[in-house]
Amino acid sequence: MRYTLSILIILATITSTLSAQQIKISGKIIDAVESTPIGFATVSLLKQDSTFIKGVNSNDDGRFSIPEVTKENLLLSVSFLGYETQIIDLTKPEKDITVSDIALHPTSIALNDITVTASPIIHKIDRDVILPSTAQLKASISGISLLQNLMLPRVIIDQVNNVIKTSDGSEIQLRINGVIVSYSEVLALMPQDIIRVEFHDNPGLRYGDVAAVLDFITRRKSSGGSLNAEVMNNPFVGFGNNSFNAKVNHKKSEFSFNTNEWNRELDFTRNSEQSFIFPDKEIHRSRIGGTIPFKTIGINNNLNYSVQESGKYFFNASLRQFYRDTPNGFDDEKSTYISGNSEPVDVYIHSAYKTNAPLLDLYYQRDLKNQQLIIVNVIGKYTYSKNEYTFQESRNDVFYTDINNLTKSDRYALVAEGIYEKTFRTGSKLSTGLKQTQTYTESTYSGSTEAQVDMNQAETYLYAEYQLKKGKFNTSLGVGATRMYYSSQGNKTEKYLFRPMLRMTYTINEGTYIKYNGIVYNRVPSEGDLNNVEQEIDSLQLRRGNPYLKPSITFQNTLWGGYKKGMFDFNLWMRYRYIDANIANDIFFEDDKFINQSNNQKAYHSMMGELRIQVQPIKDHLTLSFTPGVARYISKGNTYLHTHTRYYYNSDVTANYKKWIFNAFLSNSFHYFEGETLYLNEAWQNVSLGYKTDRFSVSAGVINPFTKEWKSASQTFSAIVPSSSQVTSSDISKMPYIKLSYNINFGRQYKSAEKKIDNSDI
Repeated sequence: MRYTLSILIILATITSTLSAQQIKISGKIIDAVESTPIGFATVSLLKQDSTFIKGVNSNDDGRFSIPEVTKENLLLSVSFLGYETQIIDLTKPEKDITVSDIALHPTSIALNDITVTASPIIHKIDRDVILPSTAQLKASISGISLLQNLMLPRVIIDQVNNVIKTSDGSEIQLRINGVIVSYSEVLALMPQDIIRVEFHDNPGLRYGDVAAVLDFITRRKSSGGSLNAEVMNNPFVGFGNNSFNAKVNHKKSEFSFNTNEWNRELDFTRNSEQSFIFPDKEIHRSRIGGTIPFKTIGINNNLNYSVQESGKYFFNASLRQFYRDTPNGFDDEKSTYISGNSEPVDVYIHSAYKTNAPLLDLYYQRDLKNQQLIIVNVIGKYTYSKNEYTFQESRNDVFYTDINNLTKSDRYALVAEGIYEKTFRTGSKLSTGLKQTQTYTESTYSGSTEAQVDMNQAETYLYAEYQLKKGKFNTSLGVGATRMYYSSQGNKTEKYLFRPMLRMTYTINEGTYIKYNGIVYNRVPSEGDLNNVEQEIDSLQLRRGNPYLKPSITFQNTLWGGYKKGMFDFNLWMRYRYIDANIANDIFFEDDKFINQSNNQKAYHSMMGELRIQVQPIKDHLTLSFTPGVARYISKGNTYLHTHTRYYYNSDVTANYKKWIFNAFLSNSFHYFEGETLYLNEAWQNVSLGYKTDRFSVSAGVINPFTKEWKSASQTFSAIVPSSSQVTSSDISKMPYIKLSYNINFGRQYKSAEKKIDNSDI
């Protein structure tokens, strides 16, 4: 016992001595011109010979802390892209040091002035903060191409449909400095203007029901401006993405204009099988399709003005317009079948739609004392839409089925939101907000049905969320309450819904973390589902609305984690989703017709898991990523039970050498099951090689180089109307394209960005 006590005393003495020889270094980093905090700057502790010891990143408020520092002569290096690096000499400090505001001076954006970085990814409770490397910025020509080079887990860039989505097909909300924007506006970003990318893979309550958010944080110029253009076209078929962007800054003001035009003119073929099971007979139709065109053109225009005084206020006004005209839709069909007669039946299905949606967005932000923030956002939006549908059956050019439906609607929406945020010295954060959405829709139905439907909808959403940080553990607890009201044709519905959320993050070390998200939310029936209008689909089917639909409730749990060591990076993601009273289509027989109607079903389960494996064998020059995944669905309806399992994968390769850039993406078909319908999405491949200078870039690529035919399909497992449909196109297989871009910058003087959030009525 005596020897044990002696050993304990010696150990305690040694520990006390070592502890006494260590100190803590902390401080705050600010912009030398604006006196505003610089978040996520790299702070490196070096020996006198510049040997790296350890490093950290400053937090949102520009503060940093380096514990367990030995008492010796040291150097403190502080750097951030777009600023001159600061080196501070620490001569053998004897006690804890708090370095007063470290002011970094803005410099011209030279992509070769980056020093040591602690970590390119910072894992926060609600998001991952990604700091692009010099090589990634140099190899990028736009915000979209930078996103390709970052190769974020679960993020897929679909350049054919101009969307960015998750691996399960959910569209990702895009923002620039907190503002909701379109794909074209991200395409217009110049890489050297991007400070960081914030990936909200665990969105908070203020973001609503979105699957994920990508927020590009950019610099704000104080003078000068930029011009840039990008064209992406196929020389053989109708396929093009073309954009032009201009931005001018003067003192506190910024003016910008962005326009993006895309067009598609492709041929495809649809083949389908369909059975109608009557109480006393069955009819089977095998429709053999012929070639039919798909044609669409879309234009996004964005005009923006903003004025700011850093640390005080920010005002932004945006006028946006979305226009799309599709004279030949993707649901079209031209086919033939034989049914009970030697003479074949010719089927012609045609769909066309047009949308014009101008939007005015007014945003005001006021910074208050003691790290408080107030935001007011008002949005007005008008949407005009026109949908045409034709179904014809004929024998020997004699029509015996001729259905023509036309739907026109005018939708007026007003969204007003107020948000208050308070950040405490401990790093904890309180966020609360109130959002009011008011919508009025006038719809006119003509053709097989003549009807006028007016609908009023109102939604009031109140939420509060508190984030608590303690050491390596972060947690956030929030609750939202929604009052929903809608009325149509004398039917009125009022609902009160609650939305609790729990989020947790545990950072084991710099390269290892675990996250959890548990949330309850509701899905509201769409305007089209709620009306009681009937429209003919074909000679045997009707589509009928359901004004008695109720909101469904979703319980969702998500767990994911990451481990990074050396050139290897692993990311595991798992999600279980249960929907009670899910809204899905039913088909039932009534008065010699098969009725298609949305109803509240019993339950819906979906389970997904995927593992992203990323390897960087040549740092900053070669990155490879492979993501295998599995999805399991259980759909329990009022009269059916269906299950489906699908294994899928995504893979990426990005490489750059000097001014040459290579990108490749490959995936197999992802299957999504809902209600009684299985959607077999298309498999995608995209391979490109490019050459880039400071102002000009050119690249050539091939979409789907390894497939004979592009395919997309669906299958419905209804007991009385089972069906399947497959669309193929050789135009989207082995499709080459050429991409050219050119940019001009002038008067490059920068300020940091200030805008936090925005909303958009959807």
